[in-house]
Amino acid sequence: MKVMTVKIADDVFERLEEDNLKSAEEAISKGMIEEAENIGVLTLIKSGLMTQLNIMGYHIWNKIKEPKTVPQLAEEISKDFDVPYEVALEDMKVFLKDLIDNGFLIYE
Repeated sequence: MKVMTVKIADDVFERLEEDNLKSAEEAISKGMIEEAENIGVLTLIKSGLMTQLNIMGYHIWNKIKEPKTVPQLAEEISKDFDVPYEVALEDMKVFLKDLIDNGFLIYE
């Protein structure tokens, strides 16, 4: 069975909200994780749809710039954020589902 990779759809426009990214990074440095999670740092636009990713979503999005499998992404997130692989995998599936359902990401 072929393992499918996740990649960014070709027609997605992205805009980094630099001031918001700085605010989120500052909040994290002060231990204000919940506040940082509520700041949209990357805006994605595709065919009239728009969504914003928080700093964690931005981190994951940057990892997907090179197509990866969901288990590969979960392994990287697990290591980067020191969370159990199983937790990272389940969180990754939820995060990716919305972006795939709305066409921002595709499987290949």
